Amino acid sequence: MFIPTKTAAALKLGAVTLLIAGAGFALHARAAVSPAPAARTAVAPQVQLPPPEALVILIRSSIVALSQANVTNNYSVLNAMGSKTFRTANSPQSLANAFAQFRANNIDLSPTVYLSPQLTAAPTVQNGQLRLIGFFPSSPMRVNFDLSFEPDQAQWKLLNLGVNLSQNVAPANNKAR
Repeated sequence: MFIPTKTAAALKLGAVTLLIAGAGFALHARAAVSPAPAARTAVAPQVQLPPPEALVILIRSSIVALSQANVTNNYSVLNAMGSKTFRTANSPQSLANAFAQFRANNIDLSPTVYLSPQLTAAPTVQNGQLRLIGFFPSSPMRVNFDLSFEPDQAQWKLLNLGVNLSQNVAPANNKAR
């Protein structure tokens, strides 16, 4: 399932999009100053990529929050943890509706706390938003994620969380016979 922000209006089946707070990590921002000594006008701060440890915590905290919301059928905390953009676009009830199939199928995301997330694309910061794409190598189904975060009150807060399951394929054995 996909939970859209305000710019996308409809819910779509398939991947889930959610927003969650960035586990207390401050943004790494740097204000650039114009090189002209007379003008010295400040430019918008440049948002930098958090360190790898912070990325792992952002990923895990997002999936754990989703897991807990699914188990309790209470999405108010998940909603409250999101950025203002996400909270405005997604009520707790709309989140519950979006994840109804996860609950109906008893999808348990909690084992992801024991696994290391694997990124399938390099983390990027574009237009002030951090995007993380990858999966948890759980078995028999792996948990895929596509997360984006935005600065909100000097912290990374989840803007979108795409989550879906796929068959975990064992790596091919490349030995010549």
